[in-house]
Amino acid sequence: MAEGQDRVLDLKNRSLIAPVWHTVVLLAVFAALTVLGWLAQRSARTYAASPVPPPRLVLLQIQAVIFEWATLAWVWFGVRRGGVRLGEIVAGRWPDVKSVLADILLGGGLWVLWIGISRVVNLFLGHALDTIPYPASLLEGSLAIVVAVSAGVCEEIVFRGYLQTQFRALSGSAAVAVFLQAVVFGVPHVYQGTRLATMAALYGILFGVLAFWRRSLRPGILAHAWSDIAARLLRI
Repeated sequence: MAEGQDRVLDLKNRSLIAPVWHTVVLLAVFAALTVLGWLAQRSARTYAASPVPPPRLVLLQIQAVIFEWATLAWVWFGVRRGGVRLGEIVAGRWPDVKSVLADILLGGGLWVLWIGISRVVNLFLGHALDTIPYPASLLEGSLAIVVAVSAGVCEEIVFRGYLQTQFRALSGSAAVAVFLQAVVFGVPHVYQGTRLATMAALYGILFGVLAFWRRSLRPGILAHAWSDIAARLLRI
């Protein structure tokens, strides 16, 4: 593995990859989104009887894509100040077909494991209410794939790459780092209910453990993107 990749992903090296203030700003943005989501949900319940048409799915999809890549751009800005490239955070290599297939199999196995966990949770707690409509046109379906791929790339780099590495450097513990990034990943879903927030946090822990064990975000990116595509288009 290259020297830059060891610096970012090796537990023995606990150096920050971006200034602390940069991480604080990012966490503040997620906190603000959590509050705004809670206020929007409360407002929707208050005016549930009002004849207000729901926002178009296309608009929501475009907003999601913009936010995902804007967040990644902020992370890129921060790590560049620390002398780190995004490629070092993603890490891992695909020098041959065997390496690609290995990460695909790992990603697929992670997805199957997540589906199993979801089924068990649903068995005991019931299914969560999905407030996002399914794509009803070719445009919405195509954008759903764009959103899924954007989430897979951006969220894995931001949470399992950047935040997990920063938390590890600050706490000196890989376990604490995995837990904290998962909490940050789950908290913005609190306005949708504690069940969804808990599921998101479990999702973050699962993907965080894989990133730490594999020392690469590639399998997680593949699994995350496919998981979102399957949920949005195949309803799995």
